Amino acid sequence: MLDKVIPGLLILGLVGCQTISEPEQPLTPAKPAQEQPKVDTPDGVVIRPYERPEIKRQKIILPEQKPQAQKFNDGRNLPAFKKLMQQTQKAYSKQQFAQAETTVLQAQRLAPQAPETYLYLGMIANRTNQPARADAFALRGLSYAQSKAMKKQLWQVRLKAAQQQKNSTAIQQARQALSKY
Repeated sequence: MLDKVIPGLLILGLVGCQTISEPEQPLTPAKPAQEQPKVDTPDGVVIRPYERPEIKRQKIILPEQKPQAQKFNDGRNLPAFKKLMQQTQKAYSKQQFAQAETTVLQAQRLAPQAPETYLYLGMIANRTNQPARADAFALRGLSYAQSKAMKKQLWQVRLKAAQQQKNSTAIQQARQALSKY
């Protein structure tokens, strides 16, 4: 008899353990489901898009930052750059072309997109009979030049280099560009 009771108690004990439920949590009211549009494809697949909130761009301004107008700051306003360019001008006017080239190359490292450096490098190359280098420097400077005066000076450097090389196409191109200024 005990052989029949013990297995029965074990079964009831196991079933009783399994039927213990977790504490009930309050139910939240479900949102009414909106019918989403269904898209049928030719191969029978049904596509049901789900709703996503739209992502909007917002400009984040940190409290320590002030909104500034985008200014092109390439190093031309650095005092070291200005000093090196003054030294370049003095050396060039005294016809010390090696010294002028050294200082303008230092200035170019501080402001690699400053057209003034390419102007002086082109003028120095013209004066030292290196017209191919002068032409290359003038073209590079023209790609960075903003003002009409700077563009005019660079085109003059290019014209002189083209005349030294006897390059009629470049001469014509430079004269045509100079006629605009």
